[in-house]
Amino acid sequence: MTGALSGSVTGSSSVQTNLAVTINFGQVSPANTNSIVKVTVPIGIRSTGAYKVTATVTGSTNANLQAIQRSDIGFGARNMRVLGNGNNAQVCNNRRHIFASPFNNDPAAGVFINASGRAAYPSDLSDVGTATTILSGPRLSRNNTNRNMHNGYIFDAVFTIVPQFYATGSASLTITFTISSGPNVPC
Repeated sequence: MTGALSGSVTGSSSVQTNLAVTINFGQVSPANTNSIVKVTVPIGIRSTGAYKVTATVTGSTNANLQAIQRSDIGFGARNMRVLGNGNNAQVCNNRRHIFASPFNNDPAAGVFINASGRAAYPSDLSDVGTATTILSGPRLSRNNTNRNMHNGYIFDAVFTIVPQFYATGSASLTITFTISSGPNVPC
């Protein structure tokens, strides 16, 4: 986490369990003089066939449109790489893992101020609906589906928010990533 004032990121980091991470952006008013708060969460994935990763956002939003909304939280996915030393990862020479548009970005690198004076991003949590595909590709693991450090891939989920004036409010969102069978993509 960078740029946070009293923020935190907690969660599990074991490859033996499902990932669960809690992000508290901390102070996001002008009291935080940093230009942006950014959290990068590495997510390990494995599959023995073509796959897709979907994201679903649930939770409460603020009724007051001047309070934090889903569109105020930048969200991107990028940086696909082999997990561990890759002994059991399926490595394709042609890099067929595809991040779906508009998510293939670091939202902190593309932040701009929109016509209403709010920070905006190339993609944000309002772009995520129910089971929105963010990534797809060919098999990730060779013949081994055990959870270990060498038989899959990692990508980064990137979350950002720009400290600025927001109306008082509170929001709690959950983003769930699901990996399932995807389109047939040869390696």
